[in-house]
Amino acid sequence: MTNLHERYRATRALTERLCEPLETEDYVVQPRAEVSPPKWHLAHTTWFFETFLLSHIPSYTAYNSNFPRLFNSYYKTQGEHWIQGERGQLSRPTVKEIYRYRHHVDAAINDNADRFDPEMLKILETGIHHEQQHQELLLMDIKAILAINPEMPAYLNTPVAPSDQIPLAYLPIEGGIHRFGVNPEDGFSFCNETPNHQRLLNDFSLANRPVTNGEYLAFIEDGGYSEPFLWKSDGWNWLQASGVRWPLYWHKESWHKESWHKESWHKESWHNESGHKGSGEWREYTLHGDMPLDLHAPVCHLSWYEADAYACWAKARLPDEFELELAIDRQHANQDAGNNDFFRHDTLTPRLDTHHRPAPNSGFYSLAGNLWEWTASPYVSYPKYQRPAGAFGEYNQKFMANQMVLRGGCIATSGDHFRATYRNFFFPHQRWAFTGLRLARDV
Repeated sequence: MTNLHERYRATRALTERLCEPLETEDYVVQPRAEVSPPKWHLAHTTWFFETFLLSHIPSYTAYNSNFPRLFNSYYKTQGEHWIQGERGQLSRPTVKEIYRYRHHVDAAINDNADRFDPEMLKILETGIHHEQQHQELLLMDIKAILAINPEMPAYLNTPVAPSDQIPLAYLPIEGGIHRFGVNPEDGFSFCNETPNHQRLLNDFSLANRPVTNGEYLAFIEDGGYSEPFLWKSDGWNWLQASGVRWPLYWHKESWHKESWHKESWHKESWHNESGHKGSGEWREYTLHGDMPLDLHAPVCHLSWYEADAYACWAKARLPDEFELELAIDRQHANQDAGNNDFFRHDTLTPRLDTHHRPAPNSGFYSLAGNLWEWTASPYVSYPKYQRPAGAFGEYNQKFMANQMVLRGGCIATSGDHFRATYRNFFFPHQRWAFTGLRLARDV
């Protein structure tokens, strides 16, 4: 229990440290339905421990009887919950009150730690990983909140070293029958990673690094967003309805933002002062502020539709999730993945570094811990999957429809949270996450 309790304290402390650069006003903004206010994340992760752990201790008294409705996310088994897209409507409870709530629950966890039986310890560990998931979401949401401001304020006022130029190469990987996923008894995993099972993979080749900004810019300049042949039908319809023409948070330095609704970052309604299409150098808003586009850095904040269209244009394809799991596992990339210090100067925007290899003799770069990489795999359950009983049965299985799998972790993934078997998932149109792509080819 000691190590687990130390992890609990460290995880809870990191969440609060991630909020330290924020002003109070930043905690309550919700620019889009998929983006939750930071104070909601602080409260929801606390609600998780209170609801699924402390409520089973007879001596514990709930902090506030209204909080379950406000801070339950989607657990229908736990009663009504506030609509996700309306979380930013609530100015109360205040940020100060949310911190008091967190500290109340933390004290109760500490006071009752000796009473936790093995089942409760499993819940505690799940809650830790759940909060680490929300740390990623917190940073993604903070970026969206700050980016919508015309002043484009920085989250961290620290310099970012430019990426190294790494030539693109395709490295062969031998296929065959391999085992994927985990068994629940093998250590912590989310249920969507289970059970361990066999699959046959054909030989394939995988790009040594993610697609870069410069390569994606070539796709844009070649008319990639205007050629329907490159796009899935749903993707083309989304493209026409949304007006997307470049990655989220890209812009030209001479452009002026005239409207701030939905995803106006990419609207063609941006103009310079003379009313003509913008000119000048491409720039990108990052958590370190607005800066010139680093052409050698991995392209970030793409939808699955965009990633798939680019792969078609590049005469390649997206890898499936098992090809990426095999590559990550074989290269031992999971041992060097994730972020153990979120406040190093170079960690909160994706970049490529010639020294960042999963192993000394590996030809791969940034296989894990840089960007969540889109795959060609739909988010479905594994063969013989067993849905957990009770409320935890809602954690993953209910989302196994119309979403796509991502692999590899990202700059906002804690090092002790990532595994080679980790499956993330988003809808194919979503772009605010730290998402990119790596190409694959058949051999």
